[in-house]
Order: sequence, then C-alpha cells, then structure tokens
Amino acid sequence: MIKNNDVYITQLESEFPKFKYSTNELIDLLGNKLSEDVKENIHQLGVKNRFFVKPIESYLSKNNKTKKIDDEPIAQICISVAKNLLSKLDMNPNQINYLIAASENNDYLSPGLSSVILRKIGLDNFTTHFNLQGMACSSFPKVLELGKNLLKNDKENALIVISGCNSGWYLPHLKNNMFIKNPKEISKSQYDREKQLKKWVATMFSFLFGDGAVALIVSKKPRNNNSVKIGQITHGINFDKNDFRKACVKLSNQQENHLYEYELTAAPRVIDLALEYSKKVLMKSLGKNKNFYDQNIANSYMEKKDKVMIHTGSLKILDGFKNLYNLQNDQIGDSYKTLQNYGNLTGCSIPMTMKNAFLNKQTKTPDGLLVGITMGFGLDMVEVKKNI
Repeated sequence: MIKNNDVYITQLESEFPKFKYSTNELIDLLGNKLSEDVKENIHQLGVKNRFFVKPIESYLSKNNKTKKIDDEPIAQICISVAKNLLSKLDMNPNQINYLIAASENNDYLSPGLSSVILRKIGLDNFTTHFNLQGMACSSFPKVLELGKNLLKNDKENALIVISGCNSGWYLPHLKNNMFIKNPKEISKSQYDREKQLKKWVATMFSFLFGDGAVALIVSKKPRNNNSVKIGQITHGINFDKNDFRKACVKLSNQQENHLYEYELTAAPRVIDLALEYSKKVLMKSLGKNKNFYDQNIANSYMEKKDKVMIHTGSLKILDGFKNLYNLQNDQIGDSYKTLQNYGNLTGCSIPMTMKNAFLNKQTKTPDGLLVGITMGFGLDMVEVKKNI
C-alpha cells in the first residue's frame, strides 16, 4: 500500500501589536537626525506602516526603566493568535499532537518560545513541541517541511506558531543622537566610517521591519475547501560556504560598558545574491542542473503559477524577482501589499501574503509558489495547491 504523504494547511490567523507607526511618523520622531538622502532611502524601502510590540518611545527614551518581570509581549501575541485560530476552527487543544514554534527574537534567550507558550495555549504538558530559532525569513517553509515529516496519519494535527517580532533587535540602535548619513555621504577617510555605516544599516532595518505573529494548522486531511496542499519543497543554502555572513545578526561585545548589542549586517549586493540563489533553487526543483539557468524554462514555469508569494524583503527585492521572472501584478501584487502595510515580517511575511493572496481569495488556478529568502544565506521554494 502506498503511503499518503499529502499534508494540508488549514486556516491561518494573523495578529499584530497595538503600536502602529507610519513611516512619516517615525521620521518626525527622529527629528533632524536623518539626512535627506537617508529619508529617501527609507521611502525606497516600500513600507508605509508597521507595528511594534513596544512603543517607539521606550527605545528612544534616555530613561532606562526596569522591565517588568511579567513583560512577555512576544509570547503574549503568539498565545493570542494561537487561541484565536483554535477557536475559529472549533478545535480542542487536546486535538493538537505537535506544537512547532518559530522565532528569531524572544522574551527569553532560554527557554525557547515553544516552552513558554505551550501550557498557556492550553496544550497538554506532554505535547511534543519544537522550537526553531534562527530560520528567519524561511521559517514558514521550514516549519511546513517539519510538519510534513512529523504527521503520521490523518488524525494528527500540528499547530504552528511563528513570531515575526524582532523590533527589539533594531530599534535600540536609534537611541543615541548620532546624525545618520547615507554611505555615499560618509567619506572613506572618515575616522569612524565603520561605525556610521553600521548606524545607517541599523536605521534601514528599523524602518523596514515590523512585528506580527501567525498561527496555522497542518494535517494530512483537508478540513475545508480553502485548505492548501503542501507540494514539493526545495531549498539551497550557502553556495559559497561563507555567504551566511552577508546577511546576519550577531551579538557584539561593547568593551566600554561590558555589555552586548545586536550587530546587523546587510551586504551591498544581497539582492543580486538572492536572485542568483533563486535561479539555482528553481533549476534544482525542476530536475535540471543548478549551474545552468534557462530563462525560457523559468518563465514557462512561473507563468503557470496563479500566485507567486515572495518574502517581503524590500521593494527592490520584490522588483528584482518580478523583473527576473516576468511576473504579472496579479501574481505578485499581494507581496507588495504586505510589505507596504506591515513591513518585513521575517518568518510571518510569506504566510501573511498567502493568507490574503491564496487562502482568502478566489484564484484562477489552484497553483501557487512560496519563495523564502533568508539570512543563512538561503532560499526556499514551496509549491502549494488549493483544494478546490
């Protein structure tokens, strides 16, 4: 007897924090710290609004107030979206066999997010759970791959919760009164050029990223007509073994105060890198030689996908993919909308786009494609098909 390997996404819910800021509001809050070129850089990111788990003033203020011991904003939004999902599906927590939680930042370095939220969602103490950290913008493809391999029969359900709440990495960099310049405005002979470049990168991240969380159920049996079948998953990482350094976040030791801060890295040609990765991964997924890209084969494949749901890295990243694969507005348009309304949601960006483009919308054909681009450096492609 042939084993049924089909796995479906059933119902996907999203939630966003209450602190919402437009790009213009954030620029006004920073006053005259931004050069005109930097303001133009910010507008070119393609983000109009984003949400944060804490008010921006808590990062800009010079008063370091003691954090409340029960202050767990990331866990709370994840718990809330998971409970909302179970309620809408009229599911009892006892029907959940696995919990998969994915995050980058968390309220604690340890324990991981899955340990913090499991009981608060209402799951049994003995529920099998996994905590994925560091998968970044490819979190969605990775949790789908894990869920697909975990489920053994059509009675089992995996609850997946993804946090895209990473503002705590970026916003503290806005705190000091250092004037922020575009790299072209910083002289190569400037004594603190490296420090100023890092400040510019951190500022771009602060305006690009937003916070949010999603929850979904995966199972081997579709629950409704909007269920989405997970098809082939193809991923590639570090074709150059040190590519992970070109887009990363690491802890940096601050010798003057014996503390640590998050150091953010984004290589100048990271968009070109993502496009090159996509060519290799696409050829691999089609059974071709990854080192010989065929534009005609790629275009023929892409035009058959009703929706191509790409990680919302930035406006330039979306434009790059649109131009490379000759994508039409109705194929990729929802990725632009997600970026504009919420910013880069890291692991939540693709599921949020899929919710609006695929789950909640009538499509011409049942076929779609998810594209994740991530720190690592890697790229994932997941074929999806609506159960219609």
